[in-house]
Amino acid sequence: MKTPIWFQYPRFEWQNRQAVIIGGGLAGSQMCWHLRQAGWQVTLLERHAGLASEASGNPAGVISPKMTAKASPGEDFYRNSFHYTQTILKKLERQGTKIRYNLCGVLQLTHNERELKRWHELKARHLGEDFIQLLDEKQSSQVAGIELPFKSSYFPEGGWINPADYANALCPEGREETAGAQAGCKIIKQTQIISLQKNGKQWQLVDSAHNLIAQAEVVIIANGKDLHGFAQSAFLPGVPVAGQTTFAEASDYSKHLKTVIGHEGYLTPALHSDCSQQPVHIFGATFERDCSAPQIKAESDRQNYDSLQNYLPEFAHSLGQRSSAHVAVRMTTPDRFPYVGALPHKAFYEENYHDLHQGKKWKKYPQAKYQQGLFVLGGLGSRGVISSAYCAKALCELLENKAASENTQKVLNNCHPARFIIRKLIRKQ
Repeated sequence: MKTPIWFQYPRFEWQNRQAVIIGGGLAGSQMCWHLRQAGWQVTLLERHAGLASEASGNPAGVISPKMTAKASPGEDFYRNSFHYTQTILKKLERQGTKIRYNLCGVLQLTHNERELKRWHELKARHLGEDFIQLLDEKQSSQVAGIELPFKSSYFPEGGWINPADYANALCPEGREETAGAQAGCKIIKQTQIISLQKNGKQWQLVDSAHNLIAQAEVVIIANGKDLHGFAQSAFLPGVPVAGQTTFAEASDYSKHLKTVIGHEGYLTPALHSDCSQQPVHIFGATFERDCSAPQIKAESDRQNYDSLQNYLPEFAHSLGQRSSAHVAVRMTTPDRFPYVGALPHKAFYEENYHDLHQGKKWKKYPQAKYQQGLFVLGGLGSRGVISSAYCAKALCELLENKAASENTQKVLNNCHPARFIIRKLIRKQ
């Protein structure tokens, strides 16, 4: 595929293979793991006492692709992300890591007219049954283990995972730094970086007490909702969305549920949680835009229960005691594609590509210019459980000058951090 010149990258020549990652959620943990596999020395900075403490801190995230009625770049991205996530989980399992997850299948219910229309269009595409099965009400009920009044799209290889377990498996503590394919990762917790300063070819990372915490030629910003909190990344548009999930003690009836259920939100089968001695279901999540400081709210738990009751009343009525599970802000982007790549030099783009709105196809534009050594992986939204690994793979290949495959090029083009600058210039905004 042909990449426009403003999305093209130069060949990188690094003095050494060392990187600092800001953020210890799934994005940062995946980036850490992929760079270590490539032989890099990595320092991971996390502002909390543990990894996956914010958006990645939900007790159970869903492993499921996002389908569109017709084939689309978005569907292609999430299908590849879904399959690659399973590859990573198998590798971690072979290494003997312990992660709470269950590929028990995911049923997406046709709970409204839009979903029913999509179900019919997906059925007409004759996609492979090992990936997706379009089930009627009876078949859906048999797969789920409970009575369902809806048709469904069934992903037999989907399921749920504990994101904190996942992050800690990707970045195990106590690993000594060694050379080669299993290069080490140094994790520094309870440290919040507030500024990035360039000193020659090195980026210096400074904390809130103005201490120099680390420096490196390569820095990857992967700090979730605070993605645009640095001067160098402030231009990135983001949409913060708060989401709260709810626990409910499983009943004799609800324990028959065998798969994850998707409707407006999601519902897990009964599972064991750190917060309860009894098996619980996790369901939600709420969707609250432009919320930068979320708090656990009883009203949000009621919204989650009301939504569940609306679609699965018998199941909802059977549940035992309910309590709040988790709340956090997920950062998404205006077009729902993440940010993956090098941070552009914004002033250069605006100066050299300012006449794109005139459609001068004959004009030869200069090569894009970037903030040397500064990269971003974020804006993953509600599907970071599956997209984080695929995005980290693409960014790692970019850093390694190995981003030659068509799939990687699609990720880097669709997720380019300069795409909204270019769109504004084309529209002359």
